[in-house]
Amino acid sequence: MMLVLETHDLCKKYKEQWAVDHVAMHIEAGDIYGFVGENGAGKTTVIRLITGIAWPTEGSYKLFGTDYRDKAVSALRKKMRGIVETVSLNLSLTARENLAYQGMLLGIKLGNDEIDALLSRVGLHPNEIALKKVRSFSLGMKQRLGMAATLIGDPEFIILDEPMNGLDPTGFIEVRDLILKLNSEGITFLISSHILSELEKVCTKIGFLSHGKLLKELTVEELRDQSKTKIVIESDEAEEIERTLVRALSASNIVTEGRICNIYDPVDLNDVIRVLAQNELKVTNISRQEDTIESYYMKLIGGGVA
Repeated sequence: MMLVLETHDLCKKYKEQWAVDHVAMHIEAGDIYGFVGENGAGKTTVIRLITGIAWPTEGSYKLFGTDYRDKAVSALRKKMRGIVETVSLNLSLTARENLAYQGMLLGIKLGNDEIDALLSRVGLHPNEIALKKVRSFSLGMKQRLGMAATLIGDPEFIILDEPMNGLDPTGFIEVRDLILKLNSEGITFLISSHILSELEKVCTKIGFLSHGKLLKELTVEELRDQSKTKIVIESDEAEEIERTLVRALSASNIVTEGRICNIYDPVDLNDVIRVLAQNELKVTNISRQEDTIESYYMKLIGGGVA
């Protein structure tokens, strides 16, 4: 599979602070790559580097297989669009006027039919919003219009920096579905966000960034394989509970720490409750818990995941 973007020990230093520290990431054609990290982790700085807004202090990157220092990369950047930090829209103009203006900035003259096709492609109905100024749009509509602007010139690679910021649940769903739709049409995405639960629903690959370092890069399938579902029992008799479950249910993957008994075996919760009741073992709390992308990330930055 062709690599749309690969970085090699990419670094950016501001004064004495390494904002990006030897990042090596790999985005294949067709990926929806989620870039995960806390605020200030370095996500936006990486995006500024690969879009040419900033220049690396050390390291390098390739865009569509071409080194960023090669003159040919200028032409390849035309295959890439992005929304970095905020959607750039003129609130006093209509959606159509905004797209015409964005096209002019790119040296592309758009006809009315082309503009309406862009609006329709992102789920904005041209006739319904024809006379509306963008200032009257909801945040979700503004994000859609921003996405329409990124589609000018038929890019192959779109970069979105925190596209879910400020959206309500309906806006989340709208933007997520739009990304999936455009990806099915052949567009590769790099999406940075700290809203991890939303990325898990849309991404095919995730890179975990913290303090400028890329800690892990793995597919969503690999992430799910590493996530564990467990039954958690809180009890003063945790050790006795472990021995009983090993004997009664042939459970072999149990970790007991103090009053907490974690059962990683694929056993039925009702069977566990039945065995505890039969053996008159007292429990303070019992629940089934599933590791999420958030818990994986917290373990990762805490050193709990290899």
